[in-house]
Amino acid sequence: MHLQDLIPLLRSLMFVCLGLVLPSCDKTLPEAERLGPTKTKAMGFAADITGSYEGAVSGLGVLMLLPQAGFENQGYFFLSDGRGIRPHGVTFVLPRGLVAGKHKLESPSPMNLGTVPSVRVDRDMGTAVLSSEKNTSGSLDLTAFPEDESKLSGSLVTGSFEFETEDPQGQKITVKGSFSFQAK
Repeated sequence: MHLQDLIPLLRSLMFVCLGLVLPSCDKTLPEAERLGPTKTKAMGFAADITGSYEGAVSGLGVLMLLPQAGFENQGYFFLSDGRGIRPHGVTFVLPRGLVAGKHKLESPSPMNLGTVPSVRVDRDMGTAVLSSEKNTSGSLDLTAFPEDESKLSGSLVTGSFEFETEDPQGQKITVKGSFSFQAK
């Protein structure tokens, strides 16, 4: 028997072994990782944009506490689909002390940044980023949000949102989405 004749047999044996080993490893993973994307609402952060332009938002999800940010250095949470430049992005600025529940969204303002839940939609135009954040109305429904600021890492962050806002020309944009991720 040649080595070439053994390769199909070895592959079959490898898959049988993986079939036996992986299910037992699966039990040691956190539930959110075991369930996988088909059994959870969304893994990461996803949204659809319609209105004056169409687009999709997707990312791993980011939750950060900026403890000294805001007009009066009161600090706030930054919740987003991702970091840096991306084709489309959704960024929430949330006050400290926020808990799970349904929250009314507003347009961000330098005077209230971090004191009320606000949101903006970004669109990369190639040479500049266009932010849409005027006359915002809608809600953010947080189903899991860390209550202890000192333990953000590993905390489950889940929720959904639906809001309408306007681009700089006053044209309407509607955004609907959800997120489910562990803060890092």
